[in-house]
Amino acid sequence: MHLHSPPAPTGVTYNILIRSLCRRADLPRALRYLSLMVLSGWHPDAYTFNSLIVGYSRTHQTDTARDLFDKMPLRGFPRDVVSYAAMIEGLCETGRIDEALDLFTKMELWDMHTYAVLVKGLCKAGWGEEALQMLQRMKKLGWRPSTCAYAAVIDLWCREQRVVKAEEMLEEMSDKGLVPSVVTCTAVVNGYCKEGRMSDAVRVFEMMKLRWCKPNVWTYNALVWGFCKEGKVHNAMALLNRMRAHGVEPDVVTYNLLVRAQCVYGHIENAFRLLRLMEGDGLAGDIYTYNALVDALCKNGRIDQASSLFDSLEGRGIKPNLVTFNSLIDGLCKCDQVDVAWSLLEKMVSAGCTPDTYTYSPFIVYLCKMKGSQEGLSFIDEMLKKSVKLTTVNYTIVIDKLFKERNYGLATKIWGQMVSLGCNPDAVTYTTSMRAYCNEGRLIEAENVVSEMNRSAVTVDTIAYNTLMDGHASIGQTDCAVSILKHMKNVASMPNHFTYLILLRHLVQRRLTEGVPLYVAGLWKTARLTDIFELFETMKKNDIIPNMDTYSAILERFSEDGRLKEVTSLVSRMKDDNLSLNEDIYTALVMCLCKSRQYSGAWALLHSMIGRGFVPQLMSYQHLLCGLISEGQAHMAEEIFGNCRWEDYNPDEIVWKVIIDGLIRNGHSDICRDMVSKLEQRNCRPSNQTYAMLAEELSTRG
Repeated sequence: MHLHSPPAPTGVTYNILIRSLCRRADLPRALRYLSLMVLSGWHPDAYTFNSLIVGYSRTHQTDTARDLFDKMPLRGFPRDVVSYAAMIEGLCETGRIDEALDLFTKMELWDMHTYAVLVKGLCKAGWGEEALQMLQRMKKLGWRPSTCAYAAVIDLWCREQRVVKAEEMLEEMSDKGLVPSVVTCTAVVNGYCKEGRMSDAVRVFEMMKLRWCKPNVWTYNALVWGFCKEGKVHNAMALLNRMRAHGVEPDVVTYNLLVRAQCVYGHIENAFRLLRLMEGDGLAGDIYTYNALVDALCKNGRIDQASSLFDSLEGRGIKPNLVTFNSLIDGLCKCDQVDVAWSLLEKMVSAGCTPDTYTYSPFIVYLCKMKGSQEGLSFIDEMLKKSVKLTTVNYTIVIDKLFKERNYGLATKIWGQMVSLGCNPDAVTYTTSMRAYCNEGRLIEAENVVSEMNRSAVTVDTIAYNTLMDGHASIGQTDCAVSILKHMKNVASMPNHFTYLILLRHLVQRRLTEGVPLYVAGLWKTARLTDIFELFETMKKNDIIPNMDTYSAILERFSEDGRLKEVTSLVSRMKDDNLSLNEDIYTALVMCLCKSRQYSGAWALLHSMIGRGFVPQLMSYQHLLCGLISEGQAHMAEEIFGNCRWEDYNPDEIVWKVIIDGLIRNGHSDICRDMVSKLEQRNCRPSNQTYAMLAEELSTRG
């Protein structure tokens, strides 16, 4: 239009274009068209000024936007709701909430958009109550809050772990005829996942599909992460196929979450199998993928494989980062290959990767363990001479060793040195001193450590409470030890299976001949039901009712030891206490029955578990089917396999865990082809990569 007029662009044409560019935060092009507008003889008006305020605000040039806003009356342009809304948005985006609120109060007229902008800004700044008040004011004025306003409040509630309120807001939004976006729905799903409330997360996910919008890869990834965090990797793996069935392709993040989870729960081979699947999908593993694999191999003591994988990274176009180097250095030190670890440290520095506190810690641990605290201190002195910034983690390692050597004077001196350098003691540091006092029977000093932690705002975690509990129990103060459970209420200090192990060990020790040591490994072979019931009565005497966690901790350990009689009695006691079996207890019971070769009972329990809506772990099927075949009941194994709800699982993982790791590696290759055929008939077809893995295993072991 400009080059071939007529028709020539008018002021309106230029304003429309400038406004569009400013909304997209493309300010340089907007300013070029402003210059062209002026050169063409058209003068900027209020509409132009409002557009530029939007442009400068969205490029975070708030002061320039404010200058234009202030100059509008001087140029004869009245400031309208668009001017105010644009300026308020700019102030909110840069965190200047007080100025935004002040400007809002100066407005003579408001519109729905201005309120929505302010609600979003308040939520972004974490001013939830104020945002909610603004939302209520909108309703009182007869306006329906916009999708944007609702989304901002929902996102804030999720970030503040108030997910129930967020879901209520989601429902309110829907009731008013607004359709929440996939981002808003995913925020609620993710919020429930963070709280470990996976049934609620799945419920919102299903509701999202039915009523509002199609989940995207981020929604599925939120669920994958949540299931992995709760240890339900089989549920997370099952989402891979469901994603594809609904037209959503897994991305690198999806696979990385699954690879890491398989590693964390000890299924390293499955993690590598996932890598093959990932590559079969045309996705290359990144540094996060390989960091998980290297770390898992190191923790498993497979240091040669970890080193080989590390060496292969360069050929894959991946540059090792701090986490990669630290994992391998830690693994090498734990395998007594300190010289190799030191060479790796030098390589790390030459590669431009700066070591941190976790890089040096394995060397200090090794020196303290092999040569004593003095060598550890000498290493710290060398670090200080080289101007390496030490942290609490480094000092705590040496302090712990000094306490174990009963060198309390030097431990106190090093503690003081640590604090003087700005390294404040953390929960681990305090727990080392508490443990030392408990080992000496100095419980008053140990209690004082807890008081000091509270004064210093350091969270007293589960390990700290367990340490104190062990100290009291070791000198026969069982009631004092049990009473500590009352303090173990928040997320960081929930009782775990070690908590109950400590209490039980001391009760059993009291029953045994004096002087006969009771080691943890032998506890579950020695403990009797009377010991368990004594623990329960002691807890009740201290107003602590045994709950699901208490039963789970004890049942799982008895199950691992194959103590079926005790397990059965405890389950009956649970029912008397009106406690229902959870997924973990069902799993433990199935494993115990398999160990006791009561396979019919195990299958009946699995059937009951499924009937209650639980999805059994694949390892339960592996033990059941292998046990049946070993007992000569292959026909029953095939019948069970054919009746399983394999649609609830990932077909690849079924083949990996049940067929390859279970049947083939236990010498039952002959039945595998029939099993795979049954899967295919149920439309549970594994990937081509898994078929290749199956062929490799059969050729090797078949």
